[in-house]
Amino acid sequence: MTDTLDHFPLNIATGDQFRNRSDEKALLNRNIGLVRHTVLLAPRRYGKSSLVYKVAEESKAPFAVVDLFLAHDDQTITKRILVGVSTLVSKITPASSKALNSIQKYFTNFKVSFSAHDFQIALTHESGVTHSVDHIFDALKNLSQLATVKKQKIILFIDEFQDIAQAESAKSIQGAIRHVAQSATHLVFIFSGSTRHLLLELFNDSKKPLYKLCDKIIIERISADHYMSYLQKTAKKRWGNTIAEEVILRILTITELHPFYINMLCNELWKNEKMPTLNAVSIAWQTCYEQEERWTVAEIEKLTTNQQTLLKSLALQSTSEPMGQEFVTASGLSIASVRTGIKALVEKDMAYQIKKEDALLPSLKSGDYRVLDPLIAYALRKYS
Repeated sequence: MTDTLDHFPLNIATGDQFRNRSDEKALLNRNIGLVRHTVLLAPRRYGKSSLVYKVAEESKAPFAVVDLFLAHDDQTITKRILVGVSTLVSKITPASSKALNSIQKYFTNFKVSFSAHDFQIALTHESGVTHSVDHIFDALKNLSQLATVKKQKIILFIDEFQDIAQAESAKSIQGAIRHVAQSATHLVFIFSGSTRHLLLELFNDSKKPLYKLCDKIIIERISADHYMSYLQKTAKKRWGNTIAEEVILRILTITELHPFYINMLCNELWKNEKMPTLNAVSIAWQTCYEQEERWTVAEIEKLTTNQQTLLKSLALQSTSEPMGQEFVTASGLSIASVRTGIKALVEKDMAYQIKKEDALLPSLKSGDYRVLDPLIAYALRKYS
């Protein structure tokens, strides 16, 4: 029988595509059960969205996503939140003319309509409510009340939440969200974003409205032993046999356990009719680089000259002592430039410090600073 499951998805991993993350799933499930709001912290391409989708799927809780990517103005933020609210209303109330009247009673300041499949909750100029903050507050408050009446826990996942900070009414919008969230009994907020230090500022700064509102779940790279068993399992399905352990260790070493790049590299390898060898891994990794070359160059070019120099030094030689004489000398920068550069690279999620060592990959040493993206590191080494 042909195996039709995509074992290495590059987008959202759902159903049997989702792997591991048992601890994170347990924490998030617990928070949903207790209506404790959560902020997920991880770099891009670590599987934050997949985790939320999987937990929502298993919990059976109605679920909607609000993506605030490039939502830098009040109007866009309001529109996207209203779409999320509409989605959740449709999931907890069957769309019908009878239900329409009931929903309109909750959303008195909005125009409510319905199609064969869902409700549409939109702004109306006749409501007397003119400010985006008021629209957002009313919509979320009414949604929370409806969920309470229905006795139905619901999940609103707001992704790329850090982009809200640039809106004119950013602080007031955050205040409106807090006001609803702290009194909600059935509406659970989950926040996420791809720029961790900006996201953390919104929840850790005592001067910001969302200070201490959420539990924090930090998502790390998945352990090598899990991947060992998973790759062997999928290899048996693909080729009817297991792969040499040294080949799997090469896959995990070259990708540095980065979830996205393990999937990307294995996707290339699993296309082949023959079981992968060490040489095949190197060839497939070069193919991955060629596919992403323009992106890697663009990411590097966003950095200052000093930051590029420092990142190249980390790609050539990771270090636990970036301010030590050996690394500073090798970088060719002053100690002050290294100190400033390391801080900036970590904040931009271009570099990171390993917090936990993996027994199967001794090259990834606890305490070391490394380039976060292994393909960018490969590019920097290639052209150094």
